[in-house]
Amino acid sequence: MKIVLTGHPGIGKTTVVKEVIRHLKDRVIGFWTEEVRDRVSKKRTGFKVVSTDGKSVIFASKFFTSKYLVGSYGVNVERFESVALPILEKAIKDKDKIVVVDEVGKMELFSEKFSKMFEVIFSDPKRSALITIPIRDVHPIVRWVRKNPQAILLEVTRENTDALISEIIGLLTQ
Repeated sequence: MKIVLTGHPGIGKTTVVKEVIRHLKDRVIGFWTEEVRDRVSKKRTGFKVVSTDGKSVIFASKFFTSKYLVGSYGVNVERFESVALPILEKAIKDKDKIVVVDEVGKMELFSEKFSKMFEVIFSDPKRSALITIPIRDVHPIVRWVRKNPQAILLEVTRENTDALISEIIGLLTQ
């Protein structure tokens, strides 16, 4: 079962993912991304990647200089890969786990290694996964995920967040 969440930025996709992870605990493996905010101004300054085994690192920041840019954020591909790739390698080996990838977006897809590992995981018809993608097809892989016949595409809205959490848990545990 491949569940794919989409929705506008800031709508709650990561919140849904984190709640599903909290409920399913050791049945899931993967990572999510979180905003990094300035402690004083509360303005977003970047993003970090957090793995289900507790590792995290800031990989995109307004303060990074990088050839990889998304808006005003410089993306450090090596930092992203240092957390995302080891957990996905474990996921590929542990076929009984539900793989969580939040998100398959512009920043993450700068990593060719990530792109290839993700395609292996998502192409496996026996693999269960919970994936988030942007509302727009920002990359051919995002378009492929959205149109994949294995995928159950669900849009996150402010109104359906709680119901989606229950629905996803039900789908992934049946």
